[in-house]
Amino acid sequence: MSVTYLPLQAWNQHWTLDGTLVRCRYCGVSQDLTDAGAFQHAFGCKARTLEAQHPSRELAALLQQKIQLGLF
Repeated sequence: MSVTYLPLQAWNQHWTLDGTLVRCRYCGVSQDLTDAGAFQHAFGCKARTLEAQHPSRELAALLQQKIQLGLF
């Protein structure tokens, strides 16, 4: 039986994976998963915040937590 991992579910509300790209679900802009820089949303994107966003780093941290908790 599969158990939903809520932090990963929250990440998926804003981002989607497309091959080696992470893509904003709101503006469609993408960035390579290996790019550790801040994500650059399209102008006017409602997901854009004043604080820099690093979806690749966030995803890596979430997966690492899931592994450490034995949920993977």
